[in-house]
Amino acid sequence: MAGAGGTPGTGGMAIVGATPPMGWNSWNTFGCNPSESLVKGIADALVSSGMAAVGYQYVNIDDCWMSGRDGSGNLQWDSSKFPSGIPALATYVHGKGLKLGIYETPYTTTCAGKTGGEGHEMQDATSFASWGVDYLKYDDCRGPLTAFTTMHNALIATGRPIFYSINPVYGAGSCVPPTCSVDELKVCNMWRIGFDINASWGSFTGLIDTDKPLSQYAGPGHWNDPDMLEVGRGMSQDEDKSHFGMWAMLAAPLIAGNDIRSMSATTKAILTNPDVVAVDQDPLGKQATVVATPGSNLEVWSKQLAGTNTRAVALFNRSGGGASMSVTWTQIGLPAGSATVRDLYAQKDLGSFTNSYTATSVPSHGIVMLKVVSTP
Repeated sequence: MAGAGGTPGTGGMAIVGATPPMGWNSWNTFGCNPSESLVKGIADALVSSGMAAVGYQYVNIDDCWMSGRDGSGNLQWDSSKFPSGIPALATYVHGKGLKLGIYETPYTTTCAGKTGGEGHEMQDATSFASWGVDYLKYDDCRGPLTAFTTMHNALIATGRPIFYSINPVYGAGSCVPPTCSVDELKVCNMWRIGFDINASWGSFTGLIDTDKPLSQYAGPGHWNDPDMLEVGRGMSQDEDKSHFGMWAMLAAPLIAGNDIRSMSATTKAILTNPDVVAVDQDPLGKQATVVATPGSNLEVWSKQLAGTNTRAVALFNRSGGGASMSVTWTQIGLPAGSATVRDLYAQKDLGSFTNSYTATSVPSHGIVMLKVVSTP
């Protein structure tokens, strides 16, 4: 992976992307209008909202930050949008205890028609590293898939640990392991599995279905990417909770796409729920799988967590009405008998249960998330 050598630490070398990345990206809400003032405001809000405290760290500038190249071919930032420059912005973001991300494409132009990176991979990687960039989203609207490996090698050569996120897909599930010509597990830290998400039930559930068969490819340093979060961008509260909870179960990136400077208390509570975030950030790095379908559009998902006989469970109701849903310990690989159950959204221990647990009222398009620990 890019930066897979990591950075020296007391325990040796740290893996870049040891857990899925958490942060924010400009595209979903601001499209082709990123700016220095926006990024600074978001960095401030990540800290003041408590998001940074639960693990959000990347502030990612998407497309439209760049403006041509100088006479030597060096990529330039748009000085009207970023008057102080990207290096100064990186210094500001780092001063908040956060990290800065940036965007490019392996083609002559970006998806929005701005200055692309084809043929300038080493030059751009060197620029990004010298500016203090910590994360690169490399997005293939067009262009050779081989450029993803070229950029991987260029990032490694800089010596800076830069998280490397790629988008090689040209259709849902079209360039995912093990069939993609890009060796994603070796070349990058994260790969998109489908088209851009939008703030609709059909969009995020479709991405969940694309991700279902890919669990074996997720792990520390390399993650399936069903795209950014649409929490707080117009869906219902139950749908937002399902979206966020399922991304956590899938060990997906938690990259917020809303305007966190003005989010509601409800949206903030979902995005900063420490119990749900912990499922996403579990150090084992396992991706959840469906273990039961007890009814039409009802799914029981299980994710192995660090610790003996410990599982995260999602009772996911994709149907049009409320439902009672159960999980049995044998379905999730735990021994029969007693186990403790915690409701993660309620952040409440429910007690000890024998062989199974039933949530009597999972709302339509809703989720109940549990942590189940078998007791000796």
